[in-house]
Amino acid sequence: MRSVQHQLHISAEWITQYASSIEAPLQVMNGDLIAPATMPIIFWQAFDIPWLSKDVPFIHGMQRFSYEAPIIAGMNLDCELWLTKVEKKRSKQGWLTFYDHTLVCSSDGALIGTAETVLIRVGDYDEKNNNS
Repeated sequence: MRSVQHQLHISAEWITQYASSIEAPLQVMNGDLIAPATMPIIFWQAFDIPWLSKDVPFIHGMQRFSYEAPIIAGMNLDCELWLTKVEKKRSKQGWLTFYDHTLVCSSDGALIGTAETVLIRVGDYDEKNNNS
């Protein structure tokens, strides 16, 4: 398995911008601004992910989020993105390569949540030529 790590500061402004971009209402719990449940999908923007070519488009295949606690404004998250599986399949339209990922986020050593995501690359692909 391959992985990359990054620390993220979750600001109220970032939560507000993301919620606005997906037209989600802002939520507050005990006076704290809560991030929308799907916000970890944009955490990927902070990572340099060597196994995903930036020159190739990907299709978003699946995502699933699981939380132990909400992500709140002011929180510092230690996030690690894992490539858990790469699988190449032939379809009627040609080759598909499936990249299974797990993003694990914690704060002060406590697990906050995980996000599972599958990205799909369409077309013939030689993994040896992609810095893998």
